[in-house]
Amino acid sequence: MTRRVRFRTHASFWAGLALFLGCSRTSLEQLEPLPYETVTGGVASGGRATGGRGGDATGGSPSGGSSLGGVATGGVGGAGVSGTGATGGGGAMGFELVGSPLVFAPTATSFSLSVVLASGDPDYVRAVVRPASGGAWVGTGSAEYPTDDVVEWTFYDLSPGTTYEYLVFADIDEQPELGTGRVTTQREPGQPFTFTLVTDTHIPPRSYVPLDLGTENSHESTLLTVAQEMAAASPDFVMNLGDMLDFHMFGFNDPPPDGSWTRLGYLNYRRLYAQTLGFAPHFFVIGNWDGENGCNGDLAIERSRAQRLLYAPGPTPDTYPQGGSENEDYYAFTWGDALFVVLNVMTYTSGCHYLSYDPGVADDWTLGEAQLAWLQTTLAGATSKWRFLLIHHAVGGAAGDAANSAYGRGGGQAARIGEQAIVHDLMLQYGVQIFFYGHDHVFTDIEVNGIHYTLPGSAGAPWKFTTAETGYMNYWQDSGYARVSVTPDDVSVDFVAMGGAVLNSYVVTE
Repeated sequence: MTRRVRFRTHASFWAGLALFLGCSRTSLEQLEPLPYETVTGGVASGGRATGGRGGDATGGSPSGGSSLGGVATGGVGGAGVSGTGATGGGGAMGFELVGSPLVFAPTATSFSLSVVLASGDPDYVRAVVRPASGGAWVGTGSAEYPTDDVVEWTFYDLSPGTTYEYLVFADIDEQPELGTGRVTTQREPGQPFTFTLVTDTHIPPRSYVPLDLGTENSHESTLLTVAQEMAAASPDFVMNLGDMLDFHMFGFNDPPPDGSWTRLGYLNYRRLYAQTLGFAPHFFVIGNWDGENGCNGDLAIERSRAQRLLYAPGPTPDTYPQGGSENEDYYAFTWGDALFVVLNVMTYTSGCHYLSYDPGVADDWTLGEAQLAWLQTTLAGATSKWRFLLIHHAVGGAAGDAANSAYGRGGGQAARIGEQAIVHDLMLQYGVQIFFYGHDHVFTDIEVNGIHYTLPGSAGAPWKFTTAETGYMNYWQDSGYARVSVTPDDVSVDFVAMGGAVLNSYVVTE
């Protein structure tokens, strides 16, 4: 079978790879380095006879992205996981996924699908698609293998605003079904739709059983519950406004010492979303706990970025006409009558902002020249009636005290602080109605010059901040998500707490 590898390298990758090759990987049980020779070659009892592809050219960890595992008993090969695969994934039997398939980068005529194998040979994994209304299953072209435990497909020649179902299976005699789902392609103007927003899921890295939905802490149990409740809303897609992961074990906002930790974080994140990611495409924003802060330096950023590109892929600059970053960390797309502009305030700000430890100042947050220019170009060319910006926090800060302000808290209270003043003026000039953000772990909405600064609570973070930290006078500390319904006539936003109670709602009209 011919393999097509998606090369998503960046300038800093080669320097990072050289650093990795001279260092070691990190085990979950201790932070002492393991000799590099002991972890190359996939898993000890299976996987690839050649030891995998060493992370390919995508910047995965040098031992192949699956040698540490991510499951209790190993990565690709996964010998013994749930009693399957007596020899690891080297044979035709014993297929098992980590969580469900993940749908990403949907367009009017295509969508992409990612699966992560805990066990089984990816060469045998296939995917087919058909309209949800029925018809023959249709296969795709060659699969892509970004790393040893990931298979990706892109389904082309689809119809806009149409729901499709897909099937992932192992192409062996028994043909076990590995995953199913439904996807609606990018809607055209005039078609109403619903999407959901979460933020600050703060999922830590750890070992787990791939398809088990057991949780170890409130971060995990909250996301598991919220994800299931969002699925009941049948959104066209879900958006995470940042801090998908959590690395408190390494210090306050410190990056993980090795990309294997980021990998485990994203796999745990995918597992806890369960079936939701298979039925609603996933979009994301970079947050301060995701390991890609400009303060960390290029090598540390690349360690986490490389794993995100493998295990939480997003739109490339070629996916949508609006373009975006080659690092897939800012981008834009339209859906129905709405434009979504996703921004990254974390990676392009080089100064540190660590509250009382190293606060920095509130007005030195930045999108960087290239991203800011792209934002203006994107808004200037917009034709959609509804226009939304999505970011982890304002490009400035005005909160309960100086340290929290410097940390980027405050939402609309910071509308005139630092570079956020430029962003706010662009929103006024080009008719942006809502600025969605996260970071402050509560539900709140502040209207500034007719623009809603909307924070949809948190879907994992156990820390609920008060007026003393945020400066907010009207807010809800519940965990949950936002449900947004868009029609040609209006946009309605609901703050939904865990359990389904609607805490607050507002409607935007012309």
